[in-house]
Amino acid sequence: MRVVRTGAALGAEIHDVDFSADLAAETVDGIHRALLDHQVVVLRAPEMTVDRHLALAERFGEPEVHAFFPNLGGGRERVSVLDSEDGTRASMWHADETFLERPPLGTLLHAQVIPEFGGDTVWASCTAAYDALSAPMKTYLEGLTALHDLARTVELAYVRGHATAERYAASVAADRTTEHPVVCTHPETGARSLYVNHTYTRSILGLPPAEADAVLAFLYRHMTTERFTYRHRWSPGDLVIWDNRCTLHNALPDFSGHRRMHRVSVLGGRPK
Repeated sequence: MRVVRTGAALGAEIHDVDFSADLAAETVDGIHRALLDHQVVVLRAPEMTVDRHLALAERFGEPEVHAFFPNLGGGRERVSVLDSEDGTRASMWHADETFLERPPLGTLLHAQVIPEFGGDTVWASCTAAYDALSAPMKTYLEGLTALHDLARTVELAYVRGHATAERYAASVAADRTTEHPVVCTHPETGARSLYVNHTYTRSILGLPPAEADAVLAFLYRHMTTERFTYRHRWSPGDLVIWDNRCTLHNALPDFSGHRRMHRVSVLGGRPK
């Protein structure tokens, strides 16, 4: 197995892994190590089956049934389907499901159908973004807590005319919210990372709304600066694994045609 770095802040390709059979323990350990080192890893896995996709995710922890994405069903409910023909797209910067008390520690996304052009995914390193902050800003953010809310996704759709008032009201009534620190420590590497995102973070607790909005707007611009990002152009069969504890990602909606992905996320611990 060879690991080749592909980005300045994050990103690597892993070569010479055979997905036609179950992976040996040392191979999975190598993938895990590369993920901790590079935050996003790309593997070419055109021969990988749905069952082996799920089995690999289980080597990292407990796969979830996603809160709202459709899935394969029939005993494969933990494999979500992101299909552009069904309108399933994610086109804003986010970390996966941070409205949960235990958001995913990582996600494994396997490309099934890729459009002729466009539809790339971009990741940003929240660790590199934190490291680049000034010392006074790090001091200011330390100890702050953010509110994360599933209803914010429907709110954003509603204001763009893509959701009804009834759906928005139902999402608010469901009260799928939780609180996480604005700055978290990675449980395996000990690195510090920003832990807010455009899609689910609603506010910073204890700050006046105008101040919280200004701080979040600054952090969002800062975190997605090009020097902290890695962009992947998909090919059918690509498997990309990312560390959800220290990255954001954005699936670009700049394509026409069909884009279909299989997604498995692995639950983690509570961010601290």
